[in-house]
Amino acid sequence: MRPPRNRERLLIRALACAGLIGLAWLAQQAIGWLGVGLLGLFTLFVAVRYELEGNLPVGPQMTPDRYASQFGKHGREQEAESAGRRHEWLGQLSAARLAAAMGAMLALVGFGFFLMLEFGQPPG
Repeated sequence: MRPPRNRERLLIRALACAGLIGLAWLAQQAIGWLGVGLLGLFTLFVAVRYELEGNLPVGPQMTPDRYASQFGKHGREQEAESAGRRHEWLGQLSAARLAAAMGAMLALVGFGFFLMLEFGQPPG
């Protein structure tokens, strides 16, 4: 399967951002700004976890066998295979970083407005 072209990649990113903003709007309508902040934190958590773990096996405990299997999986590759895998990983990392940025933005905006509306008004 060939990698997507720049125009296709831009369209996919725009659709993903529009979908996340749509979910944020739904969360704001249902729960309020706290929902937008929680959606942002969840998105940020998933993106950072994917960025850290990548396509490697994960589990509750990192045993020596599991750690060794990560290196054995890609140990005897040709340079072209390794470069292709690296290029694919950089594309996925770019998407994870975009999701992390969107999640951080939603968390800041959501919790910022929540705190401003809750504690910014004088009692009365």
